[in-house]
Amino acid sequence: MKHRILIVEDDAVFVRPLQRTLESEGYEVRTVTSGEAALERLRDEDFNLVVTDRRLPKMDGIEVVRQIKGGHPDVAVVVMTAHATIESAVEALRLGAVDYLLKPFDLGEAVLVIRHAIELQELRSAKGARTRRNQEQFSFDRIVARSDSMREVFEMAQSIVDLDTTVLIDGETGVGKELLARAIHFSGGRRDKPFVAVNCAAIPADLFESELFGFRKGAFTGASESRRGVFQHANGGTLLLDEIGEMPLHLQAKLLRVIEERRVMPLGAGQPIEIDVRILASTNRNLQAEMEQGRFRADLFYRLSVMPIRLPPLRERPTDVPLLAGHFLEASARRCKKTVRAIAPAAMQALCRYAWPGNVRELENVIERAVILCKADTIIDVDRFLSGATTDRGRVDLSLQFHEAKARVVDDFERAYIAGVLEAHGGKVGLAARHAGLDPKNLSAKATRYGLRKGAGPAAAEERDDPDSADTRPAKSPLRRNAERVP
Repeated sequence: MKHRILIVEDDAVFVRPLQRTLESEGYEVRTVTSGEAALERLRDEDFNLVVTDRRLPKMDGIEVVRQIKGGHPDVAVVVMTAHATIESAVEALRLGAVDYLLKPFDLGEAVLVIRHAIELQELRSAKGARTRRNQEQFSFDRIVARSDSMREVFEMAQSIVDLDTTVLIDGETGVGKELLARAIHFSGGRRDKPFVAVNCAAIPADLFESELFGFRKGAFTGASESRRGVFQHANGGTLLLDEIGEMPLHLQAKLLRVIEERRVMPLGAGQPIEIDVRILASTNRNLQAEMEQGRFRADLFYRLSVMPIRLPPLRERPTDVPLLAGHFLEASARRCKKTVRAIAPAAMQALCRYAWPGNVRELENVIERAVILCKADTIIDVDRFLSGATTDRGRVDLSLQFHEAKARVVDDFERAYIAGVLEAHGGKVGLAARHAGLDPKNLSAKATRYGLRKGAGPAAAEERDDPDSADTRPAKSPLRRNAERVP
């Protein structure tokens, strides 16, 4: 389709050759003689560009620019002005005009300015549309979850979207760490700036520094041209350092300096480069254990975890499984052009019982396989798609090394046990500790470590008010009472 141009000029002798030249270049051109007529024309027709004179009867060109950008932000504007009113042209640029032409101008020059203005406006419009799509796609409302633990995650994340606070997102593989990071970025003040995600686990150790910080031509053998690093690509926006626990130890000190000084030094460069980047990091490792074993710097850990957010694994929030399964069913059926509309109750129960070692990503894959192979409108059987069903092996992440996988299983057990025993005793740390055979300080420290609530409920409040009134006999939790009724 031809680009459409509206010329606002009250001098017919001047406008006629400009119109003919633009039409010969393939543009569709309309003309009006006043700002009021231009605004009325814009209400009825679509134009890509308005070329307006600075001096017009009644409404001048500056006011025309103001009203066009206020009511039609996707329309480019070029202002024609004489040398004596160049200050007005600068004002027009401040209001949103793309460029200006100084009278008298060469018609060839005018064509170049107008062509550039249209191309620039189209790029801006495309960028704005992309930003709006990203805002919609990666908003918190689009993350499918309704469990209490995920609501707490959302509340915490939404409280810092407009801040530059460094965030460390902790969670197993497949829980949606990058999705949460994108929601934080596209809900905040940097939403129209770049979001760059770099997977630290996928970068070879000898390329880490050049990938992160960039390099200058000739910095090393094979550096035939200069290249920007990910920090420069993300300048003004957000950088997600995914799987930060995989970063080599010798580079962690350099990363810490970049975060603190907000400057990067490309390889082979003589001067550092100032950057303005918000840092988000994510990990599926226990970084505190990595610190204790000397594989992760404590100072970098504390610098990254200004706002730590833990994304719980899917097995800890089974109420989210039916919601996610329904969401993935609808998306997969649409993508595969199938008429599958429902999951049978027995199949849904199997999904809810499963341990989901691969978390949300595994659930999505299972639903897609089930949709592809389903020959009716309802999914009846999912057991054949579940690797290990509800066995203990299904809760082990085989992608980890033995000691790390073992530590994660122990952590999961402790978290689940402490949460259960606290809930069974109304949040009373003393009673829960006696039941568990643990020192109360030890149990309290574990509860704090795992982010579990202590002292919840009226019973706990009574215990805090009068600690000496607690029954000193071993407590019978609901779990123990149920066990005693088993023949």
